Amino acid sequence: MPEDKADNTVRNMAAEQGGGRKRRSVRSPSGRNVGAAFCLLLAACLVAGAACYAVRRRHPPERPPGLVYEANVVSGDIPGKSREERQRELDSMVEEGMLNMSMNITPFGNASGGDNSVNWLIENPSNQGKLIRVEVIRNDTGEKIFETGAIRPGNYLESAPPDVRLPAGEYPCTAVFLAYQEESEALIGQAAVEIRLTIQE
Repeated sequence: MPEDKADNTVRNMAAEQGGGRKRRSVRSPSGRNVGAAFCLLLAACLVAGAACYAVRRRHPPERPPGLVYEANVVSGDIPGKSREERQRELDSMVEEGMLNMSMNITPFGNASGGDNSVNWLIENPSNQGKLIRVEVIRNDTGEKIFETGAIRPGNYLESAPPDVRLPAGEYPCTAVFLAYQEESEALIGQAAVEIRLTIQE
């Protein structure tokens, strides 16, 4: 009997030790699985972040809407001005509340043919210190027939076609000059001048 008890005791200890080994072998793979899952999740986050960065670089955020700048401009003064006229412009100090308007008050263009551009000669003098934009409106109908984009100081628009097709004739119009701050593009004032547009056959 003592030998049987000793055998049973050895078997129980072996079973307990074997069970302990089984429990340890179960816990260890589970820890490795958690670590592998964490690494996969981290890798997925890195890939997603890289993809978002690539998309944002390829498609940068759009600028908030603002002024559209005139593309058809010439840098410098309008040809034909005398040295005295240019000097007077340079000497005059145009304050923010004032607006220097310079354009052809008797513009003309053609109703037919390949080129129906009108010689507007709209200038923003270099000493203006502000952006300008011009809208031309018919006096008889109130229809806007032409508008420029924003013109920076020291640039001028020589010619451009009207925005609407006009038959031959004379059109009394009002040219409205709108002034904007250069940095903020905020509207700071406007002024108007009467012009007579002639459309030839």
